[in-house]
Amino acid sequence: MYYLSRLLLLWSVLYSILLAAPRVCLAADWTVHCESWPEADRLFKRDSRWRGADAANSIDLGNGRVLWTFGDTFVDVQQEPAKRHRKGSTFVRNTVAIQNGYDPTSADFEPFWGSNADGKPVAFFQSETEVFYWPGGGLLVDHKLLVFLMKVRNAEVGLKFIVVGWCAVLIENLQDTPDQWKMKYLSGPPDGPSMLVGSGSSVRVGSWIYTYGSKFYPPHKVFLARFGAAEAISGDLSQPQWWNASDATWVDHNQLQGELPEPVVDPGASEFTVHHESVLGSYLLTQIGGYPVGPITLRSASTPTGPWSTVHAIYSPEEPNRYGKGIMIYSAKAHPEQHAAGLAVTYCTNHRDSATLMRDESLYYPRFIRLRITREEDQEAEEAR
Repeated sequence: MYYLSRLLLLWSVLYSILLAAPRVCLAADWTVHCESWPEADRLFKRDSRWRGADAANSIDLGNGRVLWTFGDTFVDVQQEPAKRHRKGSTFVRNTVAIQNGYDPTSADFEPFWGSNADGKPVAFFQSETEVFYWPGGGLLVDHKLLVFLMKVRNAEVGLKFIVVGWCAVLIENLQDTPDQWKMKYLSGPPDGPSMLVGSGSSVRVGSWIYTYGSKFYPPHKVFLARFGAAEAISGDLSQPQWWNASDATWVDHNQLQGELPEPVVDPGASEFTVHHESVLGSYLLTQIGGYPVGPITLRSASTPTGPWSTVHAIYSPEEPNRYGKGIMIYSAKAHPEQHAAGLAVTYCTNHRDSATLMRDESLYYPRFIRLRITREEDQEAEEAR
């Protein structure tokens, strides 16, 4: 107990230092200017039945359409808009939405969920067992959509849930609205190390799909798997290869024998994104640097396999100052498809007190910030002109 108290004290001191830091930060040879973006926050409040969610993954479907996938969501059951509020909502384990237009300050936002026989809202991605799904990363491959899902069930201890595995869903008829999608659920190999494949981003690299995942519980070591793109979109996720960072080689799944490969990032986060940032010509890993509160952080790498840079704190959300004890900040993710005059990033807010969460609807909607990233040499050249 003594050591736990010392650890919590040390974290509180470090976090207070980060909060006091300026919001213009240096990392290697590039500069990041960060600012909140409340005009974009309104995207998530354009449908009065959809009353907030977390996770907030985005996938560019092309032609101005963006798919958002969310975890636990409040959906109001009232039919009259003037009477809708979070207290009158039901709680479903996941929803999705289509954003029409790449500018979140003006785009349309149409959410979707499932319905049971009585017409009551239920999860969009549904399970036939007590296990439910939280969406992870996904991507578009040859006009087919692949979304990875975390498998979760309720528990009596800790955070009242336990993560028990992963799967994925493949969707081909993307020309239809999500309520008409035909979904094929895919399983990974029946044996192997316990980790969340796809809880981070997935990116296409040549003929491969690179998929980032992690251990769900701290310190959230981050691992990288890859699947043949042709096999994946045919529904076969049974033969992943794993990147072993210690000797920089890919290892076939059947050679792991239940052992973990060397992680690409340690520590990491359970939810995060990796994308190629054209301004830098490198990959960026975006995550929250701590739980239940922490700054938004970046790492960079020249290739998807790394090695990844040291972590750089770039932005400290203001919610801990406003809400104090009980606030939770998590799930920071980049959204490069958004037109943001920079890079759009969201993070999620929550509160341990359920009464506060139900009463205060400024919480539990994803929050946007935007980052303007410049190389120091480019900035110097601009200033010289």
